[in-house]
Amino acid sequence: MESHDLRSMNRITITALGVVAFVGLMASSGGVAEQQNQDRTGAPGSNSPCSACHNAAGTNASASWQIVDPLTNQEVTTYLAGQDYLVRMVVESTNANRYGAQGTVVFSDGSNAGTFSSPAGNVQLEDVNGRHIIEQNSLSNSNVFEVTWTAPAAGSGDAKFYMSGLACDGDGGTVGDAYDGATLTLPEEGPSGLADLSFSRTRPVAQFGQWTWTAPAEGQFVVADLAGRVLSNDKAVKGQHLEWEDQGVHVASFVSNDGRRTSWTLGAH
Repeated sequence: MESHDLRSMNRITITALGVVAFVGLMASSGGVAEQQNQDRTGAPGSNSPCSACHNAAGTNASASWQIVDPLTNQEVTTYLAGQDYLVRMVVESTNANRYGAQGTVVFSDGSNAGTFSSPAGNVQLEDVNGRHIIEQNSLSNSNVFEVTWTAPAAGSGDAKFYMSGLACDGDGGTVGDAYDGATLTLPEEGPSGLADLSFSRTRPVAQFGQWTWTAPAEGQFVVADLAGRVLSNDKAVKGQHLEWEDQGVHVASFVSNDGRRTSWTLGAH
């Protein structure tokens, strides 16, 4: 009887340990910042990255950042202070079916560089010890995690993006998962770049219920309402005379083909 009880107790103990192990493995699927208060982005001062557990030899992963100007839908290599950009964490794999990612943007001293907002449906915004974090809110079928990033104030200098990406087999464990990290340094565009273009010093003019403006270079001219809804989006060539109807209070923006931009809030009295 005692032997039977001991075997039963052993089975119960082993089962309990198995459940604990399974729960432990699954605990991070909703994001390690959300569920463990951990920063595993690889940024200065962060915890050890996810490669400690997710390092399968049979699964491959490739992580990367994309920083996109929402007006042109083109990737940028510098940022303008205070401007909004679409930031995408991308995890590519040839043999995974679930994905996760965690990222942050900091200055060289480790402090936050800019702010995040408007997360996509598979992304959540978190803070770990004051650091702004973006991460998956569950293991995702999509390998792209997108948010809006508002660049820091003028004179801030380089912003560095850190990311940990996971390509997973979706079985709830770590054995079939692969990790890859990615970093990207985005310099601030200096004021000298804007001074070369006359459009940084001229404003559209209102007359007879319309606004007019002359493009100083080839680029994209966009009119949007204050909620960000695009009302018009047109290509322009140097010297082109642009006209658009008075839309009440709205924002007009111009982005030259070499990435320089300016914008005005118009119709406000």
